[in-house]
Amino acid sequence: MNHIRFKRIAGLTLAMGLMFTAGVYAKDTLQKVEAYLRPDFKVEIDGNKVGGMTPLIYDGSSYLPFKAIGELLGAQVSWDESTTTIKLKRPAAPQTGSGTNTGSGTGTGTGTGTGTGTGTETPIVTPVVEVPEEITLDTLIRYNFEYEKVNYPALINLYKGTEYIRWKDIKNIPINVGNPELTKEKHTGELYVHMDLIKPYWKDKVKGGLSKYAIVEGGYAIAEDKLKALDEYFGRFEKGFTIKPLEGDNEYTVLAQGSNKSYYQYNIRFSPKYNGGWLVSSFGWKSYPTENLDPALWPPR
Repeated sequence: MNHIRFKRIAGLTLAMGLMFTAGVYAKDTLQKVEAYLRPDFKVEIDGNKVGGMTPLIYDGSSYLPFKAIGELLGAQVSWDESTTTIKLKRPAAPQTGSGTNTGSGTGTGTGTGTGTGTGTETPIVTPVVEVPEEITLDTLIRYNFEYEKVNYPALINLYKGTEYIRWKDIKNIPINVGNPELTKEKHTGELYVHMDLIKPYWKDKVKGGLSKYAIVEGGYAIAEDKLKALDEYFGRFEKGFTIKPLEGDNEYTVLAQGSNKSYYQYNIRFSPKYNGGWLVSSFGWKSYPTENLDPALWPPR
């Protein structure tokens, strides 16, 4: 039955002309069209609502991401650049068999039976959530996700009570989370993703807890004594959230929150103390307007 259901849904999606992002095409094969996004349209698979997809309407037909729909149906979707071919590999169909039993004596009996071979993995269905086009820095949280005993630092923005995780941090974790709808932070320009669009893919495989120090950006390594000195520099009423090296020796840029709850991008310098340790000083900054919540509201109950 699952195989029959898949065929029906796959046929429907193909008839709808779903989109697939591929490689670069020759100019003479491109055709410019006028289409419309319909965020008011909803998508369901087997009665389950699918979030993070906005249908595109063109010439009376609805278009959705081919790859995302295929993967939700348990299929493998790939792109062959050499032949400019979109490939969809359906999951293996259940194996069925029949047999006849005969016996000697006063009568003969026949019987049939079915057996299941390989099955299909349950499609991952994300909840329907409202994702704004833009958010601002609200209540930032330094976090450490753990997957297969490896830590993955991430910046969480608790925007108006909803958890958004910085997208580039999510991509560091080696788990396919599909193609969720993203939102942009107004001032830094960084992309974030709604936590509820990620959780169904992670299931119980990813754990985590608060990060002790600022998140080091760009794959660089910064000694713990510097990170500790940075926390001491900001003190009880300010906090550094991310740190990234600049071109100068011992110079960094730090995203931090000031005692007035506004966010700042500081340029800081570490200078060695004569008795060991580091002296931290600032040599430039810019501020970001913010909307704040009480950090005691996180994590949500």
